[in-house]
Amino acid sequence: MGRSEDSGIRRFDTMAVVDAHLHLFKPASEQYPRDVFEEMTPVEREESAEEFLAAMDGAGVDHAVIVPLSVHDHYLAEILVEFPGRFAGVGVYDADAEDGGGQVARRAEQAGIQGLRFYGFGGEEGQAPDSLAVFPALEAMRDLDMKVWFYGDPVQVGLLDGVMQALPGLKVVLNHLGFCPDIWMEIAIDEDRRPRFDIPLPPDSLSLIEEMAAKHPEDLYVHLSGQYAFTQTPYPHPDLQEVVDRVYAAFGAGRMLNASDWPWIKENPGYSEVLSLVDHYLPAIPPEDRAAIRGGTAMSLFDF
Repeated sequence: MGRSEDSGIRRFDTMAVVDAHLHLFKPASEQYPRDVFEEMTPVEREESAEEFLAAMDGAGVDHAVIVPLSVHDHYLAEILVEFPGRFAGVGVYDADAEDGGGQVARRAEQAGIQGLRFYGFGGEEGQAPDSLAVFPALEAMRDLDMKVWFYGDPVQVGLLDGVMQALPGLKVVLNHLGFCPDIWMEIAIDEDRRPRFDIPLPPDSLSLIEEMAAKHPEDLYVHLSGQYAFTQTPYPHPDLQEVVDRVYAAFGAGRMLNASDWPWIKENPGYSEVLSLVDHYLPAIPPEDRAAIRGGTAMSLFDF
């Protein structure tokens, strides 16, 4: 896919629509191991590729990026083989893997993943990047052009800054509008079995994300997603307007990826509804910016 640059705005020659972050999983079993979160993803719960493909087709979505719930790639690898051309995969980094950083190339070859998700890097504030246990994996990812999916608190964002300075060219996508919750300490589950966070809006961490966007103008990206988890207002969640405006101003359309976070939004507010939030928040942006957010940026990062 070709790309041209003019005045810092990336323009894409594709009208493809991409859902850049979602979760599919089988009932937990020996064949399909996964972590079980009883309130959200009990053993018997299934979110199948077939059901999601029907939703994609109904909403006019061409491609999607699947992220498993845990470090297990089994169902993801199966989907990538069964439905070629529709999906890309981002695994979850396994901090306990016996081969450490070697898992990057191994899992890319065995499962076909094109990135790994990190819930922070596990270090302490001010720690040198190359002293982090994850640094060899991150270096391997940079060399293999694999994408870092990042979801961590402000201290971990500081470590990310150091890593990106030490590894120029490492592509990083901040999850869910760049919000920085301490996930395992702050998460709650709502009546729709979805993750929820009680965070002031706009979050105090937003200025940090704006600084990161300016410091890493070529390699740092962000999802337009996760609104349901942070809002305090019904759809279309107008209390997030300032957050979206500031993220768009900081990153630009060429570094934003629209995403649904399926299945958490399947019933409330609905798949097409959440994907159309870009139109609610950014109704007056140029057509080429809308095309980038809705799919062009993701197409520049992934092979489908």
